[in-house]
Amino acid sequence: MKSGNLIFLILFFTILINGCTGVRHLEDGEKLLYKQSIVGVEKANKDALSEQITLTPNTRIPLLGPLGAAIYELGENSYDTAEINQDRREYIEKMDKKISAREEDGKSTSRLETNKKRKLDRYENKLRNGNLPMRTGTPLAVYDSLAIANSKERMLTYLNFNGFLKAQIDIEVKEKRRKVHQKFIVDEGPRSYIDSLTLRTGDSTLSNLINATKAKSFLKIGDPYSKDKIDQERERIESLMKDNGYFNFTKGFIEFDVFFKPNELDLWVSTVINKPSDKPKHQIYQMDSIIFNSNGSDMPTDTTEYENVSYVSGLNYYSPKVIDTRLIFRKGELYNYTSVINTQRQLLAIDMFRYVNINFDTTLVPGKMVTNFYTAPLKKYQLTQELGLNVTNNTQSSYPGPFYNLSLKDRNVFGGLEILELNAFVGIEGIAKSNSSESSNSNLQYGGNLSLSFPRFITPFPSRELNLGTFNPRTTVSLGYSYTDRTQYKRENINGNLSYNWQNLKGSKNYTLTLADVNLIYTPFRSEEFDALLDRLEAQGNTLKLAFEPSFVSSTSFNATLNSDYSNTNSPSSFFRYFVEAGGSILNLTGTGLLRNNDLTNYQFLKFQLDYRRYYPLSRERALVFRGNMGIADPYNGADLPYEKYFFSGGSNSNRAWTPRRLGPGSAFPYLLDDNGDNVRDSEGNLVADRSKDSYRFEQPGEILLEINAEYRANIVGFLDWAFFVDAGNVWKFRDTEAPDDPSDPITLSSGADFKFNRFYKEIAVGAGIGLRFDFSFLVFRFDIGHKIRDPRFPNGERWRKPFTDTNQTVWNIGVGYAF
Repeated sequence: MKSGNLIFLILFFTILINGCTGVRHLEDGEKLLYKQSIVGVEKANKDALSEQITLTPNTRIPLLGPLGAAIYELGENSYDTAEINQDRREYIEKMDKKISAREEDGKSTSRLETNKKRKLDRYENKLRNGNLPMRTGTPLAVYDSLAIANSKERMLTYLNFNGFLKAQIDIEVKEKRRKVHQKFIVDEGPRSYIDSLTLRTGDSTLSNLINATKAKSFLKIGDPYSKDKIDQERERIESLMKDNGYFNFTKGFIEFDVFFKPNELDLWVSTVINKPSDKPKHQIYQMDSIIFNSNGSDMPTDTTEYENVSYVSGLNYYSPKVIDTRLIFRKGELYNYTSVINTQRQLLAIDMFRYVNINFDTTLVPGKMVTNFYTAPLKKYQLTQELGLNVTNNTQSSYPGPFYNLSLKDRNVFGGLEILELNAFVGIEGIAKSNSSESSNSNLQYGGNLSLSFPRFITPFPSRELNLGTFNPRTTVSLGYSYTDRTQYKRENINGNLSYNWQNLKGSKNYTLTLADVNLIYTPFRSEEFDALLDRLEAQGNTLKLAFEPSFVSSTSFNATLNSDYSNTNSPSSFFRYFVEAGGSILNLTGTGLLRNNDLTNYQFLKFQLDYRRYYPLSRERALVFRGNMGIADPYNGADLPYEKYFFSGGSNSNRAWTPRRLGPGSAFPYLLDDNGDNVRDSEGNLVADRSKDSYRFEQPGEILLEINAEYRANIVGFLDWAFFVDAGNVWKFRDTEAPDDPSDPITLSSGADFKFNRFYKEIAVGAGIGLRFDFSFLVFRFDIGHKIRDPRFPNGERWRKPFTDTNQTVWNIGVGYAF
């Protein structure tokens, strides 16, 4: 590089950095809080302590400086509240004239009123929170000694609340060129621990109840004193009381007296349950009559008694037998707040009622309560239309396209709270060709699905107890049809499904048992070019051709997801999913004669998959996230799998250094072919490997999947986040690639596709990269750049690749939502 150009670049970046540091935006007498740190913290939670600070420096990006502050200042320079208020007044005047004119003509003004309210809300938001750049960026961190002093007091309060009762904090400030370097110097001092726990209630029944659950207490002898633990224990005792008949009990009756142990720093904590002012002790209530009113605003027309519950109905009749399975509490039981809330959740989950209110009358019989349910029906018929742009993470989709969805819902079809739903769809989508990583085709799809869902388990045996013991049970029967039209082929699919769904009480565990999933696939047209492509793929071990043969695919599966508050920013959390599927098991009962007579291919297989994710928050704006994903699919009759049941690796939700579905299998790689389709050989007669960009033109199905992903996520400014990630994994087959039967035929794929314990770990592909996330709360738009670090297609000893040396090392990914 010429010295003149180098000097120019240095000057350019110097000006850019200085222009973005924020100093030039300061008013006279102002200083910029440039750096801030906390030192001396040994036992306290440093991240939690830093969250008490109300004034922090602006986040600086290398070469760009505090980008958030620059964006904010850009917006503030053009922000004028007087102009906004003037525009608002003019808009109100204009809209009022339009509304008055329509009223004079006797026309509806509801649409104008709605538009007016929406626009005025935007004006209010702009006046309250600033314009878009101001809402996106962050204000300049102007040093404020009062804000720093307030932060110090908040930090001391936090330390005191966590047992550091003698803590002290000093503030050190250094200034250079209007930039302040500020430091909080923390002296934690000795920490106080709980030495003794006592309970005072004045009621032996209360004392026995609380002592019986002592193991669940948040307060333990020997633990550090914590105000948060005190608050958690208060909430625990309140919930305990409310779940054991104490209807009127609140946490206002609970006090905690804390004393220093004589001549020591340790503490004595006494839990005190105060008595109500108008009674000698807290009253326990028992459920008496239960009345379910489903008439809404209609006049009641009928009352039915079922299982000690009175059902009052109006114009709409709802089967008491079905509603009964959603009621968790019963007559004669003690009042239980958790059961009341879960009953309300179950009833609302049916998607049948606009609201479910539960009222309790404790004035009629001492110590007993009358329970009244009040509900009102949703509209019987609901029509929903959706028009939009299809942007999907599906590994075959590369380009968005328009779609239209139509949904018609009919509630309470047979009086048993069933929902009959008809869905229809049509869409056009740009998809990557199965034999190219770049080119694309237009894909027209349309179809429909008719489903009937029941808010209970439908079984051939009495199942009331099963329904009562399961939260939010549902049975769904569906029948669907889809049609795909591409230039290469036309494909039809008829699908039938019978499934059962349920949850646990917390909603953190969801289960689906698909008793029968049946697909009848037919391809009425395939072009000659496409047939030739399928034959070439088949020759190298790719079974895509099977997806276009007339076939009958049936399976039974079980899917479970366990979500322990995944992505919680306060504490580590996890997500776990396991999936088991048995294909063709129904054929063991029915036989395959009918299928053979109709030339239908059938499949028998077992499939198993585990997906585990772990989220570690480092602070509210930073996190480490890990995922492990493994699966096995075995066609146990020695044949092939349905193409959709194979595993694939590569793409925006997998290994992002490879294009979608193109990684693997194992260490196998394609051989280079000449224009005549024959193998290219080197001077010694050896087959020449093809590891160019075009070598990834085929999808690579596998029967064994192993993937591990790690990602560091952090906020840049506002809705803009960044991430660094490492992805590793591959797919394999049970059987290696077979040589062609005819020796004159070309060999398209090398060996190494099969899974072997003595070498699979040598065939792990590794990619790394960085990405941006645009988190708009309702939508996360993701842009990732993946780079191949280890490529198993190369020989042993050459698989670790030097960065930026191969032409196909970098892959660009666009996705919606997080990768995991």
